[in-house]
Amino acid sequence: MADMAQVSKLHWAVRNADVGSVRKLLQEDKTLVKVEDYDKRTPLHVAAAANHRLIAQILLEEGASINARDRWGSSPCGNAQSEGHAEMVRLLKEYGGEDVKVGRHEEGATTGPPLSPPLPKRVDWEISPSEINLDDSELIGKGSFGEIRKASWRGTPVAVKTIRPSLSKDRMVVKDFRHEVELLVKIRHPNIVQFLGAVTQQPPLMLITEYLAGGDLHELLRKKYSVLSAPLIVKYSLDIARGMCYLHNGPNVIIHRDLKPRNLILDEAQELKVGDFGLSKLIEAKHLHDVYKMTGETGSYRYMAPEVFKHERYDKSVDVFSFAMILYEMFEVAAPFEEEKAYAAAQLVAEDGKRPPMKAKTYPPGMRELIQRCWSTNPKERPNFDTIVQELQTMEDNFPQNDRVHLRDLLHIRRHRV
Repeated sequence: MADMAQVSKLHWAVRNADVGSVRKLLQEDKTLVKVEDYDKRTPLHVAAAANHRLIAQILLEEGASINARDRWGSSPCGNAQSEGHAEMVRLLKEYGGEDVKVGRHEEGATTGPPLSPPLPKRVDWEISPSEINLDDSELIGKGSFGEIRKASWRGTPVAVKTIRPSLSKDRMVVKDFRHEVELLVKIRHPNIVQFLGAVTQQPPLMLITEYLAGGDLHELLRKKYSVLSAPLIVKYSLDIARGMCYLHNGPNVIIHRDLKPRNLILDEAQELKVGDFGLSKLIEAKHLHDVYKMTGETGSYRYMAPEVFKHERYDKSVDVFSFAMILYEMFEVAAPFEEEKAYAAAQLVAEDGKRPPMKAKTYPPGMRELIQRCWSTNPKERPNFDTIVQELQTMEDNFPQNDRVHLRDLLHIRRHRV
């Protein structure tokens, strides 16, 4: 069976018309051309919907299933037809594609009064509560909103975030929950926790995402064996930065606003993924050059940018600041100003201009300077994640070959300790 991480990478490359990556991935594993994702979409479904004809041609030449059906029963040709891509439809029909379009609808009837107002045009992601098997579920997280459990959906382990029934009638809670769903349906990236579906039409509200067995970065950093090597930290940093680079670029900008170790989850292959978008903010493309008019203490104090703490206007660079604090914590194996309570730590940063002392000897060349730029008091001086990815990639490339081998061995060991 193909690795789902590789499947996600191929779908991502197809969606972005990255011909080189598509060819490379298929060269490494030709079976990927027919493998389905969680929604039973093949790479050809993605190419057809995005109208990438060259990519579609490559997939067809590599043996793509021309009439594969997705979760809703639609064929790639049907997807292209629904999107109005006439040239793509013609190409697919030349290969025997059938124009099969199936309306995306609720899967299974729900009972109880509908939540008002209904989530507009999101019924394609609606899951019937009866599909979620919570009988043998395992509690993996808890908060004031409700809880997160490892459960089973259609035979697949998933993470289910359930809002407390008592809160499911609160209009603000319902609004925030649906906002998170509206964000997640727009997101698909190897370093972002994959959204699978939601229960939005009756209480309790549920959000279903992929289950990642590796736990979160906060847990990892507090285990006895978790003094991370510099190569491993750079590898994890690249995972985070690539996910954030995706969120911060068009057609919409998503500001996470609560980037912290607890929201960075490891899969079985030790890939870090960004999760928990409950506090995220979606910005329309037309506002890309504006300072977004958002104020208030949103997020977690210990990783919070000073402008957020001081209720000033802020932009997507607040995530870069939080990223710097996470980098610091990985190298120092201690949270920023760990001896202080979280609110006091935020005060030191925002009001006194303090930054935690960098004592570790494991920072690779250029890392201290990168962190210092990322946590600059002036948001305009912080680099964007495109630049951060490039600099981290250079650091990774500059590690001696022996260190890179050590990194692979360490990942193997950690995989068996999870």
